[in-house]
Amino acid sequence: MNKSTLVRSLFLLAAIACIQIPAAVSQPATRSGYETINVKQFVADRKITVSNPKDIAAKLFILDRESEGRKSDGILVEYPARETATILHTVVGLADDSVAGMRHRIELRFRQNKWEIVWIGRQSKCQPNRGHQNWAAGRCL
Repeated sequence: MNKSTLVRSLFLLAAIACIQIPAAVSQPATRSGYETINVKQFVADRKITVSNPKDIAAKLFILDRESEGRKSDGILVEYPARETATILHTVVGLADDSVAGMRHRIELRFRQNKWEIVWIGRQSKCQPNRGHQNWAAGRCL
């Protein structure tokens, strides 16, 4: 490999890294910054009977029928490692005088030929002058 090919390769690698870094930074943090939620209570309240990550995500989306004030809602299902999955359910624009948005992080693990929810966390974003303006574990005023 000559010097000019090496320089071009390094430049290309640096350019790719610069493109990838903002995407990684914008991803939600793992469990830090989330309020832990009781898994059994969450599943019971939402009558979740399916165990496949995509089916759970679809169930959460179907259950979310309130749309007054809604600006956006979304569900992201990721598989960060083998036999693990993460669902991120985000709703912004709630019809609430203190909470502007709510986000749930649901972590699953594949054990004994089935998916099981192992952890759930919640973050909120407050309305102006009602508390924190970024995603955080604390409650709004």
